[in-house]
Amino acid sequence: MQSPHQALQKYFSLSEFRPAQLEIIEHVVAGRNTLATLPTGSGKSLTFQLPSFLLRTHGTTIVISPLLSLIRDQVQKLQQQGINACQIDSTLTAQERQHNLTELQAGNIQLLYTSPETLGNPQLLDILKQIDISLVAIDEAHCYSEWGHSFRPSYLSLPLLTRAIQPHAVLALTATATRKVASDIRKAFRIKTPQHISSSPRRSNLSYTIIPSEDQQRPDHLSNILAKHQHLPAIVYAMRQEQCEEIAHHLSSNGLRAKSYHAGMSSQSRKTIQDDFLTDKTQVIVATIAFGMGVDKSNIRSIIHYHLPKSPEGWMQESGRAGRDAHPAHTYLLACPADIIPLTNFIRARELDESSIHRLITTLTSQGKTATIQPYHTRVNLGMLTSTLDVLLAKLELLKITKYTHTTWRYIKMNVLYGRTFNLTDYPKKHHKALTHLINMKGLYDRYDLHDAPTDFGVPAEKLYQTLLEIKHSGECYMRFSGWQKHYKILKPLDPEQVNALTANIYSYHQDQLTHDELRLKEVQRIATTRACIPVQFEKWFSIPKAQLTPCNNCSSCNGEKRPTKLNKKPPAKRSPITDEQLATIKEFLTKKKKYIHTPAQLTCVLCGIGTPYIRHYRLHYHPIFSTFQHLPYDEIHPYSIALID
Repeated sequence: MQSPHQALQKYFSLSEFRPAQLEIIEHVVAGRNTLATLPTGSGKSLTFQLPSFLLRTHGTTIVISPLLSLIRDQVQKLQQQGINACQIDSTLTAQERQHNLTELQAGNIQLLYTSPETLGNPQLLDILKQIDISLVAIDEAHCYSEWGHSFRPSYLSLPLLTRAIQPHAVLALTATATRKVASDIRKAFRIKTPQHISSSPRRSNLSYTIIPSEDQQRPDHLSNILAKHQHLPAIVYAMRQEQCEEIAHHLSSNGLRAKSYHAGMSSQSRKTIQDDFLTDKTQVIVATIAFGMGVDKSNIRSIIHYHLPKSPEGWMQESGRAGRDAHPAHTYLLACPADIIPLTNFIRARELDESSIHRLITTLTSQGKTATIQPYHTRVNLGMLTSTLDVLLAKLELLKITKYTHTTWRYIKMNVLYGRTFNLTDYPKKHHKALTHLINMKGLYDRYDLHDAPTDFGVPAEKLYQTLLEIKHSGECYMRFSGWQKHYKILKPLDPEQVNALTANIYSYHQDQLTHDELRLKEVQRIATTRACIPVQFEKWFSIPKAQLTPCNNCSSCNGEKRPTKLNKKPPAKRSPITDEQLATIKEFLTKKKKYIHTPAQLTCVLCGIGTPYIRHYRLHYHPIFSTFQHLPYDEIHPYSIALID
């Protein structure tokens, strides 16, 4: 076997490893499961790409990433270098997927990129069990831990799946991990403590500047920062989607090529905006935190947090997207006291009654050995945010009450494409009547509920759905699916007493999660106001040994610049936050919308401007009263909501 240094020169035309890279590579080549905590831009990709050459005789390297855009970009680059790499994920056509599976089974693939959701696909898993696997690299490994800042339920199955395919080694990679998160990852993937290679999250080429700001000062502060050519290209992070639009418009009015980017846009619009940024057609992206993960742009010169981040992990990870080319880069925080209330209100809005948790558990466990839920309607009916429902469903899996199996769609609209003929004889005879009915539904908004298939046609909904997928992949018909459903196996039947005990357990866990989020927000406030070195404060949060903590000499604190002394303002003298005029407006709103507003929590979210799934479903966020009191704490408005609802 050639040495790592020889492979580095031969395949990557580099003469030296970056810090920690060689140690990680030596561990995985020796077959030792490893956790690597390295800052953004430190070359994590090399730690699995180079071993794919050294371990080629041991089989294929699998790279698991939740970022489909990153998967696409890395596979394209590797293929351009003549490396046999491919991807298998939800973005492929049926023909592309089958071609890649065939190549994989033949042993022709050196690097396979896939997502956590796709790895559990039975067809892919069967092939992986038949071939040799040299290495499984798990990117964004902090997503496994329920105490991480971006926990993803799809990561829960990865420990069992990786053991099922028996790789030579496992490599878990992340840019940020607290002591608790790192412990969770090591335990899940059977990584010994000596095989946890951890570097400080600090990057010497990044400067951290904190600018005390009042809300009305922020547009000018932002314009002044971006007026300097050395601060472009840049990403500006904002709290809400509508704020992204406003800030991008402000920057465009000041002569910058700025675009907003957020989840409210179509996927095609987001792709176009991202591509324009990558090719420097756009100078500034104003985005929610969704933008930046997996964006392969090394020359970003500045990151500006227009609003306070929610956690030190998020602050650090988002800031690390600047200066990945190792040249000087800048990070700014416009520290404004006005941000504390909305950020705290978002945490409070996630609070749940025990009854909502009880209803969720009962809905799942009362269906028998299997259960199906529609996440959208579940969130609306139970008053849960998307992230809250995802975490609670994951908790039930961790407690071995349920096991996620697959997803389907409930509703279907089907039309034969113009100029095509559709031959029913190619599909099961039992399904002909159902397919004929679907094809003959001509109404523009007509859709068929697959739950009715057993009654209407004597066909199980799941089997008809599989036939419809075959037709979709054939390209003969236009298919529009809607009503996303998640399917679970119920592992443990529960009696009423057990349901009550489980409800209490999960409710306590949920409260701990909220407390933890409040702690992280307080830590952001502390770092933003401390006179101590900012990178050192991040290092303390991530448990870097005290002996390694040295001032950076390049941040607001080290430079002695003006800093905010505190971000929590004193509450004003006791007074009613609601005027008589506003009270009358709220009462009028309740009269008109009485069939939608049933609880004090719902009314408080409307008044504080918190767009929960329930509020957005009934379009209450478009009402003029929405966000009237977004500048006031949730706890201050909630008692009024109780009185008004009563």
